[in-house]
Amino acid sequence: MDTSTKTTESNHSGYLWLATFIACMGSLLFGYDTGIVNGSLEFMATKSQLDLNAFQQGIVSSGLTLGAAFGAIFGGPLADKIGRKKILTILGIVFSVGALGCAFSSNITILIIFRFLLGLAVGSASANVPVYIAEIAPSELRGKMVTTAQVMIVSGQFVAFGVNAALTPLGANNAAIWRWMLGLGTIPGIVLWLGMYLVPESPRWLVSQGMMDKALGVLRKIRAAAIVDSEMKEIKDKDQADKEESAEQATFKDLISKKWVLQILITGSVLGLIQQFAGINSIMYYGGKIIQDSGFSTTVAAILNTGNGLFSIVGAVLGMFTIDWLGRKRLEFAGLTICGAALVAAGIIHTAFANASWAGMTIVILVYIYIIFFQGTLGPVTWLINSEIFPQRYRGIGTGITIFVLWLGNFIVGLLSPVLLEWNMAYTFYIFAACCVLGIIFVAVRVPETKGVPLEEIEKFFRDKYDK
Repeated sequence: MDTSTKTTESNHSGYLWLATFIACMGSLLFGYDTGIVNGSLEFMATKSQLDLNAFQQGIVSSGLTLGAAFGAIFGGPLADKIGRKKILTILGIVFSVGALGCAFSSNITILIIFRFLLGLAVGSASANVPVYIAEIAPSELRGKMVTTAQVMIVSGQFVAFGVNAALTPLGANNAAIWRWMLGLGTIPGIVLWLGMYLVPESPRWLVSQGMMDKALGVLRKIRAAAIVDSEMKEIKDKDQADKEESAEQATFKDLISKKWVLQILITGSVLGLIQQFAGINSIMYYGGKIIQDSGFSTTVAAILNTGNGLFSIVGAVLGMFTIDWLGRKRLEFAGLTICGAALVAAGIIHTAFANASWAGMTIVILVYIYIIFFQGTLGPVTWLINSEIFPQRYRGIGTGITIFVLWLGNFIVGLLSPVLLEWNMAYTFYIFAACCVLGIIFVAVRVPETKGVPLEEIEKFFRDKYDK
């Protein structure tokens, strides 16, 4: 290979990674907007600000996740109509306007409206960022580029916790600091908004719309000249096959009319609820309060809470390397067992040894252990299993419903956690631990091992078990 060819391939790779980075601003904002309430709620709840009680704090936090449930459902079909690039550009605007709206909210009603608006963007980003990246990436880089989105979600939470830690000391003299915490989300929103003008539309979407010349032009920008024609043919062939297949796609009525398919839907939906009711977002949204209740000051709690974001990244990276090695079901068992044990241990220490000098830091360490194992097991495995268990004809509508249910579970946890934590932190941990135990039983009875199993064999498992 001559030097000019290497330079051209390097330029293509650099352009693709730039597009990936810009698109992943949507994933980073997913993490930032879900995590930033962790430190800002305490300040907005003060009497000089919005004077929120525990239930109102839950509404402010969970309003975003309720919006995300609907954003995830409608974001994909909208992108199919207007294009991946255009939807991500619009999401950049929505993220920017939503962050500013939250920052300048004068009362709880306005704040909830803008949090719901941000949620629509978060849910749509969760559906569209991985799709856009997968459609522009070459096959040899697709896995690495797509998993960048997951890493950026937890990185966004880490950034949010870092912002909270940096600004919390200023809140001692200025409770309105929460407005800066929420408002800083405007910056990555603007990067996404303006940055999408610099990157290409998905060539696969262009082909699906019959824009062959534009698709070919994009491929010439992001691929080496030698493979452009062959990849264009592959995209055309795949588009034709997809259109023939989509004619056979199931409706909701079809989904629930067959008992064995309905059982798959129930399995996937309950897996999503198990993931949420294991308690992860109680910790990610209200970790600062949990650490304060363990005996630390507001400022120290904000600093220690950054560990939640850091260890989320560690867990997510570990999950990337173990998910195809240890198997889905084994990781589900390991995650539910260790997360449940960590919660029980933290609850016992908080109840029986609250005055011990070592108690507070031990609870924090147990929370870190919980986060590492959750983000490396239950977090990614649940999404993966749900993408594998549905037959092709039911996959689109089936995964859409299970994602919606998962976000509703997230909403319930976010809404009720402040009330539960105010009632009794240890009992809250025990409730989530009990859900982990129920999850272990459910996985043992209902979930097949899908590692290395052809999709047809997974379908056969559910047919044999439920098609009576």
